Amino acid sequence: MFLLRITLAIIFCLTFFVQNAFCAETYKIKDLVIDSSDRMVLIRGIGNINNSIQQNSYVPIPTQNENTINLITKTTAFKMTSPSRYVVDIPNAILINPSRIYKLQNSSSIQTIQMSQFSVNPNIVRVVFNTTDENTLVNFKTYTNGSDIIVKYKNQIIDNSIQYKFYTPSGDMDKTNYLQNTSSTLSYNTNEEVINLIPKFQTKYYLSQISQNSDGLILRGLGSISLQRASYNPENTKATIVLDNASMNSKLENKTYQIPSSQKDIQALLTINKLNARKIRLTLQGDTLRDYRFVISPDGQSLFISHRGYIINTIFSSDTANVNSYKSVKTSTNYRVFEVNFSKSVTYDVFELNNNFYLDVNNLGDYNELLFNQMLATTDLKIQALKISSDKTRFIIPMDTINFSYANVESNAKSIKLCFKEKPQEQQNENVIEITPQTPPEEIKVADKKEEKPKEKISENINVIYIPKSEDNKNEKIEKPKRKKEDAKISSMKKVVIDPGHGGIDSGAIGGGYYEKTINIEVAKLVKEKLEKKDVHVYMTRKKDTTLSLEERVNYSNELSPDIYVSIHTNSTVKEDSYGLETHYFKDDSYRLAQVIHENFASNKNLRKWETIDRGVIKSRFYVINHTEAPSVLIEIGFISNLEERAKLIKEDRQEEIATAIAKGILEYLKK
Repeated sequence: MFLLRITLAIIFCLTFFVQNAFCAETYKIKDLVIDSSDRMVLIRGIGNINNSIQQNSYVPIPTQNENTINLITKTTAFKMTSPSRYVVDIPNAILINPSRIYKLQNSSSIQTIQMSQFSVNPNIVRVVFNTTDENTLVNFKTYTNGSDIIVKYKNQIIDNSIQYKFYTPSGDMDKTNYLQNTSSTLSYNTNEEVINLIPKFQTKYYLSQISQNSDGLILRGLGSISLQRASYNPENTKATIVLDNASMNSKLENKTYQIPSSQKDIQALLTINKLNARKIRLTLQGDTLRDYRFVISPDGQSLFISHRGYIINTIFSSDTANVNSYKSVKTSTNYRVFEVNFSKSVTYDVFELNNNFYLDVNNLGDYNELLFNQMLATTDLKIQALKISSDKTRFIIPMDTINFSYANVESNAKSIKLCFKEKPQEQQNENVIEITPQTPPEEIKVADKKEEKPKEKISENINVIYIPKSEDNKNEKIEKPKRKKEDAKISSMKKVVIDPGHGGIDSGAIGGGYYEKTINIEVAKLVKEKLEKKDVHVYMTRKKDTTLSLEERVNYSNELSPDIYVSIHTNSTVKEDSYGLETHYFKDDSYRLAQVIHENFASNKNLRKWETIDRGVIKSRFYVINHTEAPSVLIEIGFISNLEERAKLIKEDRQEEIATAIAKGILEYLKK
């Protein structure tokens, strides 16, 4: 009886091990892929490492100090000296074809790689990296994507001449576009013949890890990130962006992460999944998703996703870059190429909004205005450069006559190239707004200012320009409290956005052959000059006669998160005898700003000197003062439709006095 039990136990155990042996399919190793940047090697296999190795499987865990994934595994990976080498033993693995030696060419870290069937029963494949010296051993890390094993031995990129697409409208369609590879030689132990190899990495990017900081998500990996244009639902509550030509760690698939934010009213979620063998899909869900940015690191291997408000106020690098050169050319096939070369590697993001293409360089201290203007003089491509903070510059390219094609970056991130294609003429005509002398000024005014009729009707103005009810042409004034005037002294940290109304193809109101847009910007420049003398940081929505939509003005201000926003306009109405000064606000937090500026602007002294009237502080639903996040006002400095007032507004001394009054009001408000 005892022997029978022993026999049955032995049969049971044998059956168990045989079944497990058949269930655990042997992992087959084919060859190596050697990356040209001289930083990693891919051990290509057939089968699934996690299933075949079972309890000896690789378990990726994110490290806090490195952009890699270390492995907890029973599989042996160790370092040896004299001579220096890094050894990886892969269990339950069979090497296809005989043992071999790879001799790397032009590598600063590895001399040769030997791969052999180290043992049979158990099956172990050994890969030995013979390094150039012992100091390189500290950089070796090993991890897996489930079917292949990656050995990384260097962080930085060696080959700085590689240029690749980092942003495209519909994806990188070139399936041969792999991470560039260096050549190597292969010789088998059983054959003296030497084979020249130019292997290809399977994808251009491998996503290995996702981590959080206080205000965003960081996606880290190996290779070169290439983004596909984001798509949004009509409510902007869902956005999808694709990492093209990319693969990822299987542990990350179908996971959802909250995008952290220090502001409770700004929340979003990110879900990641594999779209196919060469694409990763990132899905964002939340509110106002067009306000999120995708910032690419200088090495092209990390992607930071965060709200624009955090990005604009965050210093990404204390070592800011400068612009070395600009280039804008038109090719024989009607492509327009805009290229910027930097003194140092840059971190950057791109997005498309309101029929414009935006390139934000987040560690650019000086965009070299002289070189930029020289470039503009040689091209008909419309480009605008704006400093949106002390260490950030924005390049804006209107797409009225062009379509975006692709964006390239060098692997050292010292050069960015944007490529556009001219639209067919019929498409261009659809975007052109013609303004002729016959266009009624009031119609232009409505297009610029009116969003919708306010629920609280403050005036009876059909053109959103106030027309007084009383016969003596006076409006009820807001009482001005008596208070002691003091010299304005404020912190140099204050930021003000000045918005000269209209511009470019939008001339604004027209009177006597004079354009409102010209008067607006002259006064705005004077206000800027006076505020900067008081150490206020002043940003202009436009510095020249350029076309900007209302949305662009609002987005520009909201990106900067200024203390206040001031829009400067010249008034107009069908009643040619209307004249006077107005200050408009809409939001409750803007009322005090409007009041303080108006008290200085429409002071009794100015009213007497300028021979005009005070038309008051008015609540109006103008687009820019409704949608800007900062306290905002719109100032009407006089009527261009009034012959006598227009004759004064076009004079330099009157513009100087108006600017002085507006600046004084701004400084007084900022001080409080």
